[in-house]
Amino acid sequence: MFLSRPDLIRLTGRTRYSAQRRALDTLGIHYTRAATGEPLVREADLGGKAAASARGPKWDRMAA
Repeated sequence: MFLSRPDLIRLTGRTRYSAQRRALDTLGIHYTRAATGEPLVREADLGGKAAASARGPKWDRMAA
C-alpha cells in the first residue's frame, strides 16, 4: 500500500512533487517515481519517526 497524497504532503510538508522528492531524499526514505513525477512511498519503506508522522499522532497515548 502506498501513502496517500495528503499523507505524503503531511510527511514532507511540501505539495509539489519535485519538492516532495527532495524532502524524501533528505529524510532517507525510499520512493519510486511515477510517470507523472509523483513520488510513490510504500508504507513498508517508512521507518522511525517518519513512519510515526505518516500515521499521525497516537491519540490514545495522550493524557486527557
